[in-house]
Amino acid sequence: MVDYTVRLATPDDLPALMALRSEAERWLADAGIDQWSDPDLGERAIRSWRERIDGGQTWVFTTPDDTIAGTISRGRADNDFWREDDAPSSALYLYKLIVARAHSGEQLGARILDWYSTIAAAEGKLWIRLDVWRNNRKLQEYYTKLGFEHVRTERVSNRLSGWLGQRPAGSLTLPDRLLPVIPSALPRQYAADVAAAQQAAETLSQQVASLFLTLQQTSVPVTGPVRWECDQAMEDLYLAGGAIRRALEHLTQVSNSAKSLPDPTDLRWAAAPRCSPESSTAADTSSTR
Repeated sequence: MVDYTVRLATPDDLPALMALRSEAERWLADAGIDQWSDPDLGERAIRSWRERIDGGQTWVFTTPDDTIAGTISRGRADNDFWREDDAPSSALYLYKLIVARAHSGEQLGARILDWYSTIAAAEGKLWIRLDVWRNNRKLQEYYTKLGFEHVRTERVSNRLSGWLGQRPAGSLTLPDRLLPVIPSALPRQYAADVAAAQQAAETLSQQVASLFLTLQQTSVPVTGPVRWECDQAMEDLYLAGGAIRRALEHLTQVSNSAKSLPDPTDLRWAAAPRCSPESSTAADTSSTR
């Protein structure tokens, strides 16, 4: 079994992601499905992916040699499909779930959905939701087999998608093969280390203040090279003291924040995006899977 790693996508991953998409396009075409056949859709996919990557909303699942085997993105509820009475904020919406054909027999897609379901539950959501092209029966059946209930089918002008599905957040189809939800846990001693750094900064601030006072009270020549060196040292100590005080203010804030952070194993750490999906400016709200 491949030991996959999960990480946030970076702009450098875009060529590999588009290669995944192109491979999926060819596979869909061979299966007689015209999804993603519109060339303009590819340009929108690039823009959308870049926006989601910049917003910390796209993840890649890699092999030990860092080859991308799959990807998934999160985004806002598509207003063309999801209504107010669906309680849009109660769900985490998934987009751009793609698995490389080389890994299609390893149930990676199901494992990614379990991973996403775990994150949704950790964020207090009730559902994970998606929309699928109305004519893509195979993909609809795939999601149905993985626990998605067909909510309804919306037919919106100029939109080919509209088959809506949802699955309870936290539900797992392969519980014994869950992908790492917290790839790099925060060290348990983090809060103590921050407090130690804060204390070290306080000590350093006192030491610099003492050095400044010592030099200030020293009898020096009225002019000449020695006086210039003393004046320069006074200025440098003054600037250093100010920088240390500003750093100490930030460290104090970090120390206070560290005390309120969850335990390193708490699922609230679960690969949360770097910015809120509600504040994302993602232009493509369609589910281009």
